[in-house]
Amino acid sequence: MDKIIFHVDFDSYFASAHRVLNPQYENKPIAIGKNQRRAIAASVSYELKNKGVKAGWPNFKIIEVEPKTIFIEPNFELYVNLSNKIFDFLAKKYTDKIEVYSIDECWIDMSNLCNEKNAVYVAQKMQAQIKAKFRIPVSIGISYNKFLAKMTTDLAKPFNVLFTHPSDIKDRIWPLHIEKYFGIGKSTAEKLIALGVDTIGKLAARSKHDIYLYEIFRSQTPKFVNEARGQGCDKLNYQHNELKSIGNEITFLSIDLDDRDEILKILYKLSEKVSLRAQNRNLLGYVITLSLRTTERVWKRQQTTLKFPINDHEKIYEYGAKIFNRIFKDDYIRGIGIKLSNLVSEFEIGHPQNIFEHHQAPLDDKIKLLVKDINNKIKSKALQTGSEFVKDKTKNIVHSRFLNEDMIKKGI
Repeated sequence: MDKIIFHVDFDSYFASAHRVLNPQYENKPIAIGKNQRRAIAASVSYELKNKGVKAGWPNFKIIEVEPKTIFIEPNFELYVNLSNKIFDFLAKKYTDKIEVYSIDECWIDMSNLCNEKNAVYVAQKMQAQIKAKFRIPVSIGISYNKFLAKMTTDLAKPFNVLFTHPSDIKDRIWPLHIEKYFGIGKSTAEKLIALGVDTIGKLAARSKHDIYLYEIFRSQTPKFVNEARGQGCDKLNYQHNELKSIGNEITFLSIDLDDRDEILKILYKLSEKVSLRAQNRNLLGYVITLSLRTTERVWKRQQTTLKFPINDHEKIYEYGAKIFNRIFKDDYIRGIGIKLSNLVSEFEIGHPQNIFEHHQAPLDDKIKLLVKDINNKIKSKALQTGSEFVKDKTKNIVHSRFLNEDMIKKGI
């Protein structure tokens, strides 16, 4: 086995995150969602899962099973900030070869840090560190490709570590029902069952050129058959640093949103992250693109081109919000993203104005203009004001993660 791939999944993440803020929820049945009788729960704790309750159930049905359930309003800012800190920790402590799949799970290429013999030990250490530092329980699946690592995590949960070797596939993976296959939804599973393919093993036994499978998977048929056979992709998608654009997207995996204010709050946070990453690279952009993911899982995008490039958080949000208000029709959406593109270096932008012409500007502004003018001339950001120095020190502490990446996609 050439690769060692970890798949890290936060156990009942939304519920666990609220327990970090409010330890009184520990060991109590909690559900995350609007506190209304017919509202849908986006996440439930293991106290409820152990009684058969699942995310996506309406509140009244959950109460029938467990009358003492505590319902908590979603806090997307909490989920995003906490998961970012955990991903940041993993990148600094282990490796930045991380592919973030959603807000609560990622793959990590650990090939250079462990081997087949000590991988479980390393994973257990990682698991314990995350629990101790962030109080978030995680499960870790280990294998030699992404598909098997993900499938292994699902078998390991909750709060466990499991390694799937090639010799384990026949007994561990193949007997699983086809609905358990990562990447196959309920409607596709029904079509496969109609063909007599009700387990992963039966899919593995079919030909990659099976015409009946082709009617279901089309050009993806070889991919699904190969994965079922244990021959999935082992290359992580973490090289997004061609500097064509800087963006953040979030997919709502457990809940659809139509609350305009809640969506704009998320957009504000995404704009802040895009701005920080652009500023860390001394980049500005002329184009702002807003993306909305429909309930049909289709991304719809609109953009606006600016006369002058920007990387300011408030400006990015301002233009993004204008596009949002123009295209959002109060329908449910499954995701949102914002991107800064057509990038240029801060040092490529001319600043011909004379600072001494700004008679009305405060002294602080004149100093900033002078420092910027000098940095432009020497093509470096070597000179800073005192306030910028303090800001950068703080920024390096809280936002050093994934500077190699320019497009971060997550799910919540």
